[in-house]
Amino acid sequence: MEFVENLSPDFSLSRGQSKNYPLLPSALRLEDGKRKYTKRAINNFLNNFKINSYQYMSNPWDVKNDIEWMLYAQHYGVPTKLMDFTTSHVTSLLFAVEKAFSSNDESDAVVYFLNPNELNNKNKQQSKIITIDDSLSFNNDDHEGPFVIQARKINPRVNAQKGLFVLFQDDDCPLEDTVTDNILKKLIIDGSEKREILSSLYSMGINFTHIYPELSSVAKDIVTQQDILDYQREER
Repeated sequence: MEFVENLSPDFSLSRGQSKNYPLLPSALRLEDGKRKYTKRAINNFLNNFKINSYQYMSNPWDVKNDIEWMLYAQHYGVPTKLMDFTTSHVTSLLFAVEKAFSSNDESDAVVYFLNPNELNNKNKQQSKIITIDDSLSFNNDDHEGPFVIQARKINPRVNAQKGLFVLFQDDDCPLEDTVTDNILKKLIIDGSEKREILSSLYSMGINFTHIYPELSSVAKDIVTQQDILDYQREER
């Protein structure tokens, strides 16, 4: 909280990670130093999702463009070129420590803070967040690297997480390798403190149902609450 209070309000977006992974979206992540998926595979993921998802969607005709298709696909686990950020820094902190009780891993977590206007000015020559709608004027090729977009909040998870996205292209490098600290800042969360932080968040009513408004989160919160109680007894 002290870090956020001293942070410029221009850093309006953040992203929490349980480990210090490179800032790449799921479709562009590396495995043994090489891209896990080819460009063709990434395009096929989205095309196959479009073809096979219609019968399971209540209003598939309401999806306006490929960005919104990516939002749907990513929600259900399909690798895309979108990377989630949020306007809620406390949500990012919860993402960073959410696995504190699910494993014995005490690796440091991280929270990244992003200045979206500066990033878009650098890579898109526009000092604003790009709004994606059904307009034909959007040009996804006029860029020099990843840039921040916002789209309709078409599923409850995006809405609950106050989500915006950084859109990458096929050949983009990890975000942290291409920008300076006037665009991106990183806060390291000591691995030994993750359980204490998660306990504090729960005491303030910030839990998994807060970021995943789904029935499975209700079950996860019940179990995590018991883990926290056991942890607090041990600490006492």
